[in-house]
Amino acid sequence: MDGSSPADSTATQTLLARVATRIRLAAAGRRCYLFLLILGGVYAAVLLVSRLLGVIPDYFAPITLAAVPGVALVLGILLHRSPSRADAAHQVDLQQNTKDLFLTTTLLDEAPGEFKPIVAQQAEEKAPTVVPSRVVPYHWQPRSAIAAASLGILFLGIQFLPQLDPFGKEEERKKADERRRELVESKKATQLRTALLKKKNPKAKTSEQVKLALEDLKQTFNQMKPKDPPGNVKKLTLAQQKLSEAWRKRSEARLKEAFKAASTDQRLGGETARRLQQLKRKLAKGDTSEVQKEIDELLRQAQQLQKTTDPAERAKAQQALQRRLKGLSDFLAQNANSKPVQQSVKRALQQLSKAGDKQLSKEAIEAMKQSLKLSKLELDKLGQTVRDLESLEQGLRAAQLAKQANAGKGLDGKQCAGAGCKSMGDYEDFYKKLMGGSGTGEGDGTGKGDGTGRGGLGGRGLGKGGEAPEKPEEKTDFVSEKSRTAFRAGKILMQWKIKDLSDPGSVKRAYQDEVNSVKEGVGEAILQEQVPPGYHDAIKKYFDALSKPPEKQP
Repeated sequence: MDGSSPADSTATQTLLARVATRIRLAAAGRRCYLFLLILGGVYAAVLLVSRLLGVIPDYFAPITLAAVPGVALVLGILLHRSPSRADAAHQVDLQQNTKDLFLTTTLLDEAPGEFKPIVAQQAEEKAPTVVPSRVVPYHWQPRSAIAAASLGILFLGIQFLPQLDPFGKEEERKKADERRRELVESKKATQLRTALLKKKNPKAKTSEQVKLALEDLKQTFNQMKPKDPPGNVKKLTLAQQKLSEAWRKRSEARLKEAFKAASTDQRLGGETARRLQQLKRKLAKGDTSEVQKEIDELLRQAQQLQKTTDPAERAKAQQALQRRLKGLSDFLAQNANSKPVQQSVKRALQQLSKAGDKQLSKEAIEAMKQSLKLSKLELDKLGQTVRDLESLEQGLRAAQLAKQANAGKGLDGKQCAGAGCKSMGDYEDFYKKLMGGSGTGEGDGTGKGDGTGRGGLGGRGLGKGGEAPEKPEEKTDFVSEKSRTAFRAGKILMQWKIKDLSDPGSVKRAYQDEVNSVKEGVGEAILQEQVPPGYHDAIKKYFDALSKPPEKQP
């Protein structure tokens, strides 16, 4: 015999290792099966309570069923008892009826006597004849069937067990989930709109597009050539068209008309009607600073609301903030026809209404603050739009005056540049002075002049006055142009009258249709800048009055 331990015999060791592995797997399987039944029972109990009583949220989607075998498997592996070599040897002795032969081999290292080599030899001879699968057989089929049946029953319960709500808990949870979903969606909308507005720089005096359009118009003015009046007209007409298109796009919302709308007796933050009128006038000029101050005050109150811990004080502060925010929303709805502004304030009001929910209070107030900050950006954009309209109208007036001045002697772009014209108002004033000095003097119709003041045909002025001489053969800079005003419907060529009862209101409808047809033509002419901006309000008022049905004669 060599010096190795009898217990280290190769065949015996291999046998015991394989048997120990099978014992370990069998023990883990039993543990997994046991935990699966326990967890399945708990799952079924909670499912019944959730579906039949509604006191527990229904989180039981089919995918959640996978947690039962998954957790059971983890617990079975972690919590089973690992067998020793002695356990494996004892199991072999029981199955082979070897009278503790293999168990004795596991104790040879600690046992005295000379018989140890004999025992080890006998175990080594017996080990190759032992089949581990017979020592520890796997009886997995019955337990697997029971486990599968249990999971199947749970799946059917998830799918077909009705949801009852005797205490109204499920309805409350659905409303809470809906409020949370709405709050999340509103926050996303606020974030997207805020990012978009910041890219457009709404705090600038005018938008980038309008600024570039006015700069192009200035370049056009500076490029006027006194010896090329027809070319000047073409350049000015092209510039007018560009400005008209920009003006039309920004005037579609009818911002200035909406600012002039009559307001009701709603009050903003406890301010008087006089205060509201001041706010309206400033809004009409594109000045949103006062409304911005109101929003800043709302943000300050929201900050205080977040710090308030007393429930009664918190509820009182929330109601006060909600009333003030509602007043702001009503004021803007009546005096600022801007859907983005109204939507942002309305969204803030909706978010504040969710602050009463304890689970959503902090998140709702924070979302409301973000919406109010967005409202400030929207107001900046609104004011910028009004200023854009004013700047474009000023540019159109200057271009119209430039055309009139060009019809005389022809414009020289160097004159205005030399006079220090920088802003569009400087160009407008320059062309007004230029027009005022030629052919617009005052006269008394006598044909006599006193040698002082501005002169004109048939009025007091430099020289003796009198009638202007006519030279039909002399060439002028007159340019023939055609108006692009929309045509009205053609004349009726033939009528056939019969005696019959007419439809009620047919005359009124015909009258209204005729008026609408004329209004459409005028509106198109206005948008194409065939009518100067200064006449727009008067024309619109005239046709608005004309569109009213004629009163019945007494």
